[in-house]
Amino acid sequence: MGAALKIRGAKGGGSKPRKPYKAPDSALSIATAKMLYIISEGEIAGPVNDARSFKLDGTPLIAPDGSEAFPGTTWEFRSGSVDQEHIAGFPAAEYEQSAGLPVELRSDAPWTRAITNRELSAVRVRLSWPQIWEVKTNGDQVGYRIDYTIELSVDGGAFSTVLSATLDDKGTTEYERSHRVDLPQGFSSAVLRLRRLTQNRNDSNFADIMRVKAFTEVIDAKLRYPNLALAALQYDASQFSNFPKFSLLCRGRIIKVPSNYDPATRTYTGNWDGTFRLAYSNNPAWVWYDLLLHRRYGLGRRITPDMVDRWSLYEIGRYCDVMVPDGKGGVQPRMTTNVYIQDQVEGYALLSDLASVFRGSSCWNGSQVTVIADIPGNDDGYVFTRSNIIGEFDYGAIALPDRHTRAKVGWDNPNNEFKTEPAAVTNDDLIGVLGHRMLDIARFGCTVEGEAIRHGVWALKSEQYETWTVRFTTGMEGRNIEPGQVIGVADELLSGRPNGGRISAATKRVITLDFDARVQPEDRLILNLPSGKAEGRIVKSVSGRQVTVLADYSELPEPESAWSVESADLGVMRFRVNTIEPKGMHQWEITAVQHEPDKFDAIDHGARIDPQPITVLPPGVIDPPASVSITSRSVVSQGIAVTTMRVSWPAVKGAVAYDVEWKKDNGSWLRLPRTGTLGAEVEGIYSGIYQAKVSAVSVMDVASVFAISAPTQLKGKEGLPPAVTFLTATSELFAIRLKWGLP
Repeated sequence: MGAALKIRGAKGGGSKPRKPYKAPDSALSIATAKMLYIISEGEIAGPVNDARSFKLDGTPLIAPDGSEAFPGTTWEFRSGSVDQEHIAGFPAAEYEQSAGLPVELRSDAPWTRAITNRELSAVRVRLSWPQIWEVKTNGDQVGYRIDYTIELSVDGGAFSTVLSATLDDKGTTEYERSHRVDLPQGFSSAVLRLRRLTQNRNDSNFADIMRVKAFTEVIDAKLRYPNLALAALQYDASQFSNFPKFSLLCRGRIIKVPSNYDPATRTYTGNWDGTFRLAYSNNPAWVWYDLLLHRRYGLGRRITPDMVDRWSLYEIGRYCDVMVPDGKGGVQPRMTTNVYIQDQVEGYALLSDLASVFRGSSCWNGSQVTVIADIPGNDDGYVFTRSNIIGEFDYGAIALPDRHTRAKVGWDNPNNEFKTEPAAVTNDDLIGVLGHRMLDIARFGCTVEGEAIRHGVWALKSEQYETWTVRFTTGMEGRNIEPGQVIGVADELLSGRPNGGRISAATKRVITLDFDARVQPEDRLILNLPSGKAEGRIVKSVSGRQVTVLADYSELPEPESAWSVESADLGVMRFRVNTIEPKGMHQWEITAVQHEPDKFDAIDHGARIDPQPITVLPPGVIDPPASVSITSRSVVSQGIAVTTMRVSWPAVKGAVAYDVEWKKDNGSWLRLPRTGTLGAEVEGIYSGIYQAKVSAVSVMDVASVFAISAPTQLKGKEGLPPAVTFLTATSELFAIRLKWGLP
């Protein structure tokens, strides 16, 4: 073995590993967004509370404590007047297009865009680099250089370079830059082309993705945009990842309002002379008037002011402005409309929606456009009795299934970004009778919860108390009647005693009736006057057929005019006219629905409704049918004998309908639908012993006791139906044909 080697040494020093260098970002972009918004047709009143009315993504520019939510943001507003100034900082009209963008710009695939708008002054291309850097072999992260060029072809010519540019920076966040390309005057068409000159590295050591992010068309001009309300915002785009949602709370259109009307206080001074002035107003009557007559966005090119009944509209407007309880201890206008109309719609449909705000509708009365509204008015409507109609009064009723006990009214809550919320209303008086029946209502232009609730109460009260309908024919007096007008019906067959007729002679205070009627002091005598209106006066004294009233009628009544009388125990039924149609020579057919004038105090103030009695007939004197009989008949239908039971009875004096029930053997009584005829049928009966009972129903909806038939043996089907002998199914075009046989 060899001798052991002795190795000697000492620990020596060593160098530290090199730490890669990261260059600081030099590709820094500060993008300022400049947005110009068209708010409305001008002229409008403007923002409610200056900068606090402007919101970006739902956040006001100025917080409640006065601090800026988005520092550095500036705004300007133009109301939309004809001679308004242009907004500084917007020397051009620009339209940024983002369809199909962003798209990556690669060295092997140029990006092109055709330009066909000859009005353009220039175009702007916005480029984006998500990151831009290079990692060297030693690990250093430094900047990277990308060369690119922008070329333009005009009117089919060759491409020429309009810009050669370079990005030679480093960035770890998105970097953007824009290039404006001016277009030659008088061009017909052009093509813009972007080419990346630096090859794509396709290597993880390089961040070199380049994108075309947006393309903007530019028209150079200091535009004033007359008759357009504008809002301009300028803010630091780095505060948002995308364009924020913009909203502005503002007072809307400045419109025509009566010259004696102050929209701010909703007060009227003196009598109106029919002239107008310009002011902001959200009174639905005058918004309706503005939309009807405006020549730019309304129907003003077809309808002129002389074709509109502005006097009826004035009464509706005053009714809307009355202050009523808001349900929370304060008061508020009865009706307002706050709506932002953004889409083109059919004119009549929009006017109908606006008229629904004041519970009305629009119509042509033969000479003018007028509005009909369910509001208080002259409740002494034009009188119709059996003396001035042709034939009979034809009464009807609103069916019980068509009435509701609850309403859900949609309204737009301004404290919740104007999102639609429901307001619930309940008619406790009818729930026990009809159960829960919901009525859904979309209240147009409603931003007040109290107003939505009142509208729901109006709908339910109308269904509860206005259940009668009437149709009748009259002569030339029908010319005086218009849709929406309140009329009075004095029908002695309904009321139970004569309460109307024609006058024989008259002065303004002494009226001679055509028969000895039951008229007493303190009653109200209602007359049709020559002008076509009706007036009522309190009776002072009665001497035979001569009736003296406390105050003169405004016109001298003419002989043969209709009269009616109201007393404490018998009122005149009021109806609101729905339709009036010519029927033959000098004849008019009128259709109307019951009108309850006391409902308006119930709607606004919660008052109790106590309807006037409309008949003096005792409610419980109606007799049952004298007899009830049961018969049967059989017919063959599709090869099967079908037996039908018929229940019949004689007419009952004073009955307007009948309730019918039947049973088989010892089964339960089954009710048939209420009928106005003198018979009812049940098809497909089985053999057995049958009984039926019938109750007469009066005009006051009071039913008599039941009249019951004798038990009657009827032959019908025996046992269960037989089984079919065969069943086939054949395919047809959009159908299946079934065929079967019976034994």
